[in-house]
Amino acid sequence: MCSPSPPPSPDYRGAAIEQGTANKETAIAQSMLNNPNVVNPLGTQSWSGGEDGSRPTLTQTFSPQEQALYDQSSLTKGLLGGLSIQGARGLEGVVGKNLDFSGMPASPGDSSATRDKVFDSMMSRVNEDYGVKSDDMNSNLIASGLRPGSKAYDDAQFQLTRGQNDARQQAMIASGAEAQRDFGMDTQLRKDSIAEMLAGRQTPLNEITALMSGSQVSNPFAIPGAAQNTQIAPAPLFAGAQAQGQWDQNMFNQQQQSSNAQMSGLMSLGSAGIGAYGAMNAAPMVLAASDRRIKQDIRRIGDHPLGIGIYKFKYIPEYRDTWGHGDRVGVMAQELMEVMPEAVVTMPTGYMAVRYDMIGGVPHG
Repeated sequence: MCSPSPPPSPDYRGAAIEQGTANKETAIAQSMLNNPNVVNPLGTQSWSGGEDGSRPTLTQTFSPQEQALYDQSSLTKGLLGGLSIQGARGLEGVVGKNLDFSGMPASPGDSSATRDKVFDSMMSRVNEDYGVKSDDMNSNLIASGLRPGSKAYDDAQFQLTRGQNDARQQAMIASGAEAQRDFGMDTQLRKDSIAEMLAGRQTPLNEITALMSGSQVSNPFAIPGAAQNTQIAPAPLFAGAQAQGQWDQNMFNQQQQSSNAQMSGLMSLGSAGIGAYGAMNAAPMVLAASDRRIKQDIRRIGDHPLGIGIYKFKYIPEYRDTWGHGDRVGVMAQELMEVMPEAVVTMPTGYMAVRYDMIGGVPHG
């Protein structure tokens, strides 16, 4: 009766190396699928290398027409760049200086002088005319028999004074409008002068900026129709090795359990056969644990015809329920291995048992 051999340990290191190789091959395949070569009217774009995992090379080539346009654009940008340098050098000593407004028209000040001048100019004739008219009216009223203090006299003078007041109001309005116009003209003159000075300072800067911001050449190599999201799952080699190892172990466990059950039955038969040996001339296979390592209190009491010893002993405590309590008699499996190895059986536990039916038996062994 032989117990099954345990399965070999899975080669996890080898499986991991194979898994890494599979992952690398998968990455290369994904890169090839997601980066197709491009051929369009603008030129070509192609990949080379990378099949062995090294860094691939992307080569982009313009069509002859696009190459000519690109060369023209590069030349133009170079010329514009030279002009911008020339303009920048011309601004040396200008940009960075503080703005000097000392030569600009002065800011408008108090406009009361203009207002007073206009008012006085308009009222000078009114006042002169009022004096003449007042004297004439006074003479005429007196000649008419109207004396100062009478109602008719005062009404006539009031009308004359009213006309003077109306003229004064018109003069005030006109002088205010003229003062405002004068202030606006002075303000605009100063603004225009400052704007002209700033234009002389900023225009070269704007020209340089425009020269430096020439149009850029765009990349014409689009990839129409390529989703660039293809995913390939690597072969699960490492997981397969783990699953195979688990399967082999499960099969071994099942075989071991079956072997243990069969061995247990044989041991039961062997114990029964040994106990009845004295009453039987012959018996079927009689098996008993006879390994020196599971015995104690060993004492030699005789010799077997095969030239080995016969011993009295006790089984160690953990084997007494299976093979018996108290003193036992038998041979040592290690000695029997030297003269008749075919009569020795290795049990699933790793200890040895003896087929007493093959050696003539030993009562109560």
